[in-house]
Amino acid sequence: MNKEYSKNKYYKEVEIQQAKELAKQFYNKEYTPQLLRIGNKKLGSNVAIWDLPSIITCQYACKGCYALKAERLYKNTRIHRAFHYEIIKQALTDKSKRDFFINYLNVELRRHALLFKTPVVRIHSSGDLFNDDYLNLWIDIINQNKDINFYTYTKIYNNQFIDKINAIFNNFNIVKSLIDDKFINFGDLDYLEDLTKTLDTEGKQYHICGYGHEDNKLQCMGNCTKCLECSNILFVKH
Repeated sequence: MNKEYSKNKYYKEVEIQQAKELAKQFYNKEYTPQLLRIGNKKLGSNVAIWDLPSIITCQYACKGCYALKAERLYKNTRIHRAFHYEIIKQALTDKSKRDFFINYLNVELRRHALLFKTPVVRIHSSGDLFNDDYLNLWIDIINQNKDINFYTYTKIYNNQFIDKINAIFNNFNIVKSLIDDKFINFGDLDYLEDLTKTLDTEGKQYHICGYGHEDNKLQCMGNCTKCLECSNILFVKH
């Protein structure tokens, strides 16, 4: 097994090699996939999603990682996410490939922006901002698409850094997966209610996401856009 992928037991060597071959074809302009996937059960159709392999690109494996479920069940999901990772790694080490990737993705983003009044991109329903070069790649893309709202979640960067980034952008928001750099931002409702009592709330806003509650009619990026506006969001396990 490839050492890099060995952190995630669901990725198979044959799939990794297939992803690497697709990456080669992509940069040779022999493979022209749609990189962004549209919506899911939770998200509206105005949300385009970019994913990377879970755990492999994360700081550590989260207990109960929901992104693992799709990787455990679906071969195509593993190949798709590994392909993304392979083209990103090459983009971060080769300027011509970086430019090609950005231009290719921008075409998809422009198409997405034409289809919806409020186009949104979720960077990662799986994976994380695994290093500074990767974050800067997305910052370049975000700066070139100011009419699209981008958001993501991270455990990689500390809260002070996240606050600085969020203060800079009008169309990019990072939600803190570790509140105060130590408290995980999801759990049962009792945990979240107890957590809000222990947090320093001075000058900060905390929001408990209503998705998954009984009788709740919330649709992410439909009638709720908190993840575009607030960095301190708590999520109820469902």
